[in-house]
Amino acid sequence: MSLYSEYLDKKSELLSKDLDFQTAVREWFDKHENLELLQPLNVEASLTMDNFSITTTEEFKKHLGDFENEFEVKCHRIFHNEVIIPDEEFKEYWKFHFREAK
Repeated sequence: MSLYSEYLDKKSELLSKDLDFQTAVREWFDKHENLELLQPLNVEASLTMDNFSITTTEEFKKHLGDFENEFEVKCHRIFHNEVIIPDEEFKEYWKFHFREAK
């Protein structure tokens, strides 16, 4: 097997694991019907970073401990943003940043 073939095999394995993880997170949100993902799961694509973020509603804070236990991660930062469009609407979102719990 060539080095390039090994590379392609590992890359395929990584993509498969990434898809499995994203699917598991979506299924977890589906089980908790009062929660919604406002954006797709964002996994940092760097070997030096252990980080992913979820953009959702404030309601997720109530389930944060369960999520951390389920996926063996720890939330290390929460970002809250409000968008006010004059004479139209008000939107807010919460972005939760996670790392592996060690």
